[in-house]
Amino acid sequence: MLAPGSMIPAMKLYLHWNGLEPSPTLREHLERRLAFALGRFGAEVTAVRVWLADTNGPRGGVDKQVRLLVLGPQLRNLVVTDSDSSLLAAIDRGADRIGNAIRRALERARSLRRR
Repeated sequence: MLAPGSMIPAMKLYLHWNGLEPSPTLREHLERRLAFALGRFGAEVTAVRVWLADTNGPRGGVDKQVRLLVLGPQLRNLVVTDSDSSLLAAIDRGADRIGNAIRRALERARSLRRR
C-alpha cells in the first residue's frame, strides 16, 4: 500500500523482489515515481504489481529489470517491462511508460464508448 498522504491512496501496491535485497529507499523512490506517473488517473488504477529483478546476478551489465502490471475497472491488464544497468533508471522509464500506456488505453476506451 502506498504511504499515507500519497497522491493515490486507493491504489494497492504489491512489490516482488527477485534476486535483490529489499530496500526502503528503493521502495520510497518507486512509490514516488508511481504516484507522479499514475496520480492523474485517480480511481482508474486500483492496483499495481511490481517485480524488481537482477537477472544476471553479480555478473553486472544491463540486468536490472522492472515489470509493472496495472489493474483498474476500465483497464485490461497493462504490462510494461524495462531494463537498465541502474534499477532507478529502469523504474523511472517504466513508470513513465506505464503512465502513457494507461492514458492511451483510457482514450481508446472513451472513443469506443462514443461510437
